[in-house]
Amino acid sequence: MLLAVAILAVAPAPAHSPRHAVVGHFNVPGPSTRRLSSSGANVVTNPGFESSNVDAGWHHCGDVRAYVTREHPFSGSYDEYSGTANGRSEPTGNSGVCQEVTIPQGGVLTAKLFQLSNEADTTFAFQEADLLDNRGSVVVNLYKSVNNNPSWVSGMWNLGAFAGRTYWLYFGVHGDGDSSHSTQQFLDDVRLAGSGSAVRK
Repeated sequence: MLLAVAILAVAPAPAHSPRHAVVGHFNVPGPSTRRLSSSGANVVTNPGFESSNVDAGWHHCGDVRAYVTREHPFSGSYDEYSGTANGRSEPTGNSGVCQEVTIPQGGVLTAKLFQLSNEADTTFAFQEADLLDNRGSVVVNLYKSVNNNPSWVSGMWNLGAFAGRTYWLYFGVHGDGDSSHSTQQFLDDVRLAGSGSAVRK
């Protein structure tokens, strides 16, 4: 589903009633038979969301749907957006996408991120990336942040210690449904590649 997202300056939130943390869920599909990755090649399919949908390897893996938008891609015509459809509040639980990947030898993950938030800390909402197992449990948290930076930045993570293992790579936003705060994340150009010979699990 293609979404046009209004990019708004995220202003400080007004005072409001007490908030309560919400437990989010990661709903990963069943494992596939994809286990072979070649060295040097990007094992992430549809890395720039140029299919114009959450598909071609990517899945909705949160409580709330994520979107593909033309709003301001880093490259190409599309990027992925996690958050609420109107961008003026926060999802109740997780909004994000995941893709099953097998980590190659010397695997390095890179991605372009555009993140907005008016949260003071990660108590109730945050942007995140994780490696998930087939039950949707977090095996490795790659980052948890409330960045408010209206420009694209590059992220890089060394995953070589997990070579040969298969996980669900997840990017998204977690929120408590609060209407006076907004936490968003745009994602583009996801790449996971390594060095050495092919890895088979």
